[in-house]
Amino acid sequence: MKQNNRIGIGECNPILEVSKNLNHFKNELESLSKKVIYLKKTEIHYYRKYISYSSIFFGLEQAFLSLKNKFPILYDSEFTHGEKGISINALIWLNSFKKKKGVKNDIIKEIEKKIIKGFSFIKMKTSVDSFEDQYLILKKIKKKYPYIKIRLDANGCFENFQKVLYCLNKLYDLNIVHSMEQPILSGNWKKMSEICKKSKLPIALDEELVGIHELKDKKRLLDVICPKYVVLKPSINGGFYGSKEWILEADKRKIKWWISSSLESNIGINAAAQWTFMMKKKYQNSNVHGLNTGVLYVNNWRSPLEINKGSIWYNPSMKWKIF
Repeated sequence: MKQNNRIGIGECNPILEVSKNLNHFKNELESLSKKVIYLKKTEIHYYRKYISYSSIFFGLEQAFLSLKNKFPILYDSEFTHGEKGISINALIWLNSFKKKKGVKNDIIKEIEKKIIKGFSFIKMKTSVDSFEDQYLILKKIKKKYPYIKIRLDANGCFENFQKVLYCLNKLYDLNIVHSMEQPILSGNWKKMSEICKKSKLPIALDEELVGIHELKDKKRLLDVICPKYVVLKPSINGGFYGSKEWILEADKRKIKWWISSSLESNIGINAAAQWTFMMKKKYQNSNVHGLNTGVLYVNNWRSPLEINKGSIWYNPSMKWKIF
């Protein structure tokens, strides 16, 4: 998007939102582009009724904000001046524990690498099948690094109610796990509510929020389930606009929140990080956020984003390279 020699850039990342019909996504994006050219409006509310994909809405928000404030700056702050960073969790991309010799030691070494780099929060995947092995690994980590906190992401892998409570309470007694994201599949509000009530370990909602865009439905979900945390991903939670609605409703109910990226490149993470810094400051949020999925790309855009000592920073002396 270009206007008065200024360029507005946004990333529409369909990875976590579109599983099959990518053609429909492309058609909507092309149709929206024509609509923007025709209307010549640069306020997001003009286009909300034409957009069905959250990631497209998020991309257009970014484009308009960076057009207004001159890309790559969406929000001018101490973050974009390089004066303050945002605390983030490290990632251990572990889907399952394979039964092979030495795997536990390998995982412990991987965790230790993150700790040496300055991370005090680490996010790991968990599964029912790997739980006992993972518990033993966490027990060893706790003994050596008692100050570390682990976020576990279950991605809805638990089915048995008693099993999930057993695992949650066992992890709580270990006193190293901060919370568990989405222990059961989304959509079963009553069962999730019971888990939140009976679990000693705090529960964070993640996939549960996907597809909930009406304000009345957001209020109802939070009132029914009453989680300790919600994990917000602008790319799949209605962009900045929709995510802020979640923040406002969560704060009213004393539910804490953190922001996470959704496998975006540095363009999307740049936008999410700048917005997260503003939200942290405005709502006095002290949580550790999840803004480093960009490290997964081997061909990411070169940007001023840097990860140092457990935080993401914006280095204004570095130049972007995206064309």
